[in-house]
Amino acid sequence: MKEFPRKRIPIVIVGLEFAGKTSFVLRLQTGEFRSTLPTSGLDTEILEIQDTIFQLFDLGGHKRFRQMFWKEYVKLSQGIVFMIDSSDLEKLNDAVEWLWKCLEWNPEAPLMILANKADLTHIELPKLIDKVNLRKLPHQSPTRSFQIFEISVKTGKNIGRALNWFSQKIAISMSKKFIKLEGIYLFLRTGVPIVSHLFMNQPEESMSNDIVPGFLNAIDEFASGMMGSGEGLNSISTENYSIVMVKRDTLLCAIITDKNSDLSIARMVAESVVNHLENAFPYQLSKYLVDGKYLFPKNFVVDYLQQEFNENVVFST
Repeated sequence: MKEFPRKRIPIVIVGLEFAGKTSFVLRLQTGEFRSTLPTSGLDTEILEIQDTIFQLFDLGGHKRFRQMFWKEYVKLSQGIVFMIDSSDLEKLNDAVEWLWKCLEWNPEAPLMILANKADLTHIELPKLIDKVNLRKLPHQSPTRSFQIFEISVKTGKNIGRALNWFSQKIAISMSKKFIKLEGIYLFLRTGVPIVSHLFMNQPEESMSNDIVPGFLNAIDEFASGMMGSGEGLNSISTENYSIVMVKRDTLLCAIITDKNSDLSIARMVAESVVNHLENAFPYQLSKYLVDGKYLFPKNFVVDYLQQEFNENVVFST
């Protein structure tokens, strides 16, 4: 059997500034406590926990970044880690407000609340549960798994216990989610197709493998110009389909699903396909360019999806 890069499950780590998010990630990586400056934007780390690969998005906690970027990352995550500084009562109301925003943006992802800085004078856990109004969560999101842990990133208190619970709940949650894959395209930002697979039963003139990449690239370029800073679009919805796009400096991957598919899974699939391409073909792309077309093994993307996402991807017929 072929060896493929393993899929990465996207997890967001959110909380106000100085809650200890980045120090938490560093402890997971090194096993030691390291004091750091607050994250000013976004840090991404890859971490393996109990044979599962997680892609951790450590999101900056200052107000402007919360307002501009949290929603997009939280919506497409498979799990939410919300960290609260339990020693800072002045910021507690603000933290609770943003916690509930995150829960509205993503109504199903497993939630782990970490009440950090238990090594300092802090609010007691029963009082914090009341303050967060956690008891109403089962009524708002009956299918969501959630738990709150009192931890100390500095001493390591309860971190192992929390991670064991979280990784188990993520595995259960992932086993219940799927997308119906209608098509997948990977192409240069100039619109030149690299990989084109159309699974849906559509007339060729309505959605052709040659036309779609250029069409999606034109939409992305238009959105980038309108929005500035090269942000572009992350998704497009039509009456029957959803399209999720993942962009690199030179590449763009588009996953087309039916309208009922889980878009967070679609984005994870797109990210994994791009990572697979980068790992499988580390040399210059021009090496595979023949007569204006890229000649890759015909089913290398499909084979990868069938091995890594057999529980989460259904191919349209």
